[in-house]
Amino acid sequence: MFQPAVCVALLSIFLGADVSRAASSNVVAWGAGTILKPADNNDYGQAKVPVNLTNATFLAGGWRHSLALRKGDTLIPWGDDTVLQTDLSPTNNYVTLACGDMFSIGLKTDGTLVGSGDNYYGQLEIPPTLSNVVAIACGSYHGLALKSDGTVVSWSTNGADLGTQNYHQTRVPAGLSNVVAIAGGGWHSLALKSDGSLVAWGRNDYGQGAIPIGISNAVAISAGVAHNLILKPDGTVFAWGLNTYGQTDIPPGLSNIVAIASGGWHNIALKSDGTVVAWGAGSGSNTNVDYKQNIVPVNLTNVIQVAAGKLHSMARLGAAPPVTQVVLTNYNCDTNGFTVSVPTFSGRVYRLEYKDALTDTNWTALPLEAGTGGVLQLNAPDVAAPQRFYRVRQW
Repeated sequence: MFQPAVCVALLSIFLGADVSRAASSNVVAWGAGTILKPADNNDYGQAKVPVNLTNATFLAGGWRHSLALRKGDTLIPWGDDTVLQTDLSPTNNYVTLACGDMFSIGLKTDGTLVGSGDNYYGQLEIPPTLSNVVAIACGSYHGLALKSDGTVVSWSTNGADLGTQNYHQTRVPAGLSNVVAIAGGGWHSLALKSDGSLVAWGRNDYGQGAIPIGISNAVAISAGVAHNLILKPDGTVFAWGLNTYGQTDIPPGLSNIVAIASGGWHNIALKSDGTVVAWGAGSGSNTNVDYKQNIVPVNLTNVIQVAAGKLHSMARLGAAPPVTQVVLTNYNCDTNGFTVSVPTFSGRVYRLEYKDALTDTNWTALPLEAGTGGVLQLNAPDVAAPQRFYRVRQW
């Protein structure tokens, strides 16, 4: 008679950059908008963090504005509001937020979306029947939604009114499924599938709308105006696309990365020790894009989330570096296999992994799954091994 493996209760969940909604947290921002200069078209105070912003739980940045959620799911906006891009309802049961150039979108706990800001290109024309959304992303002038069934919906007028901005960035490839993460670039879109493969579409003049040959095994993605960045499970990153400002030149020796974010022409990476590395535009002489957004503040530590606006950078601080291991208790092992329930964050990606002995060097990875903002059940099939060790990783 088949005997199930002994599921050793030495279970761990590797939580990457965002482990919990801390009781207290601070926000640090740098780049365009650090000091309000109304005469500067790129400087609207988007990096001038409000003095009353405490207990932040999530950050998102646009071109000239920024948004934060804080404990209790209250929205705190700052920066430019000339087209009402910061006018999302301050209390609307948000799960997560996303910002385009001059608009914002909020994902609610019921799986529906709300938007505010510029709608010249139809970026606020969210499909009225759209529901069951688990993650959102914004390009410069278009929106993206990941549904619980692994499909993607995208919108903007994408034609009649876009004119020179029409690069089919909202034309989701037919049959695209098993998606676990999405990212919006300037005029292109990027999707991560459960097997770690990538799909891109839209503008492709610098290769940003296509996937380089041999690139796979990603666990997180981000997109700039014309470049893409991916995180791999070994903590390394890879970038491709436009490189005018060094945004695809990965800093030598960059490793131990647990989260990534991309601005217009720069990138931010969070390391497992709570420090931050940034590169790309920000330190040159081009006054249109260089706002020191790649100059990380001195002694910045205990970071638990990074976010990027078009020309500014943000970091959410905790009491310590990102926690990388949490004991799991809600699990079950029987003849049907192994299951564990994990509290998740929208926009994060999760993976159940196992090995048969603690001395094994490598973990066997199961498919990636998208966080929902609620509890996610992860499953491993029947096993015949005498014992098995499990962990869950989050990016």
